[in-house]
Amino acid sequence: MSDRSSWNSRKLRYWSECRGQSRRTGLRTSHPSPGASPTQARLESLVLEKLGTSPGLCAHPFGIASLSSTVTSLTLHLDGYIGYERYSFPEHCLSRLLPAAPAPGSGDDPHGIPGLRMNGIEAGDRQLRLHSIKDSGQRATLVLVLPKELTEGWADIERRHRRWCDDNGLRPLWAAPRLDDVESRYFSAYPSLEGSRTRRAVVGSGLLRRIALFHTVAAFYRVQCWDDGDSWKVDARTAHPRARWHDQLLQRLCHPRWGLPVRVTHRFCHCAEPDAPYQWDHTCAFYFDGDTTGHDDPLYLRVHASPEGHDYAGQIATLHRVGAPAHWMARAFPEQAVQHHNERAQSR
Repeated sequence: MSDRSSWNSRKLRYWSECRGQSRRTGLRTSHPSPGASPTQARLESLVLEKLGTSPGLCAHPFGIASLSSTVTSLTLHLDGYIGYERYSFPEHCLSRLLPAAPAPGSGDDPHGIPGLRMNGIEAGDRQLRLHSIKDSGQRATLVLVLPKELTEGWADIERRHRRWCDDNGLRPLWAAPRLDDVESRYFSAYPSLEGSRTRRAVVGSGLLRRIALFHTVAAFYRVQCWDDGDSWKVDARTAHPRARWHDQLLQRLCHPRWGLPVRVTHRFCHCAEPDAPYQWDHTCAFYFDGDTTGHDDPLYLRVHASPEGHDYAGQIATLHRVGAPAHWMARAFPEQAVQHHNERAQSR
């Protein structure tokens, strides 16, 4: 194999791992995960912030099964359900993303992402197009795609969310032609917060565009992410006692050509040491540094090798109910844990 064909093969692999899509024979761009424009990156970092702390388990990290991107747009293919009760994940997305003015006199900030607007519903009620109007004249687009197995369309989901807002005293803003006074006051009230978010938008957007790595490369059954005002925090849980897979993830995130503009500067982990003792209920921590984040630390990753509870029965049952792929379940959980769960389920 020539050096060029080997390079193209590695690029295609990175492309498929980052986007959660099968490998293709060619790429539309020279970069497997092209960077976003400043306005697009700002929108995507806010999307990551809103969806990064979902209350329940999804079949994929943050409920994103796969994605595609350009400089001025991001398309997210969503999971259908979230949590043990199979709550609608697309409806959860709208509750987290679409802006709404708070109830009068509540003193609350606007709900959702201020300045985000709905363009329309396309592709037979399966695609919801959104865009940001905060920065006039600069394009920033988000497309949410429903999974095939979900029978209802975006029109019904949006109508139900609008009704929920009305019932709770919120005023929907996602159809307003320009910024509402509530949104304008919010932007002017927190100038330092807006500035720090803008500085961290490059990393936030790049992380969202590579979110499938946490599913295709790592073996984490739960991932949460948030912006704490100083850096992006990523908190992952694994069912493997020595926190396997995180080194593969680090290699992809810090790839010198295709990764984020970050590097690991401090590593608190003994998993790679051949004589490391067997450990359970421990945490590996990785601190990152970068060149374009000002005085902020760009990223911090924690990996917990422990169940959220006494065993993995609850996590396995929930992931089965929300449609997690069987081949991924076999990789993410020890064989004994899955077998034990299946035996308990059959005995009932």
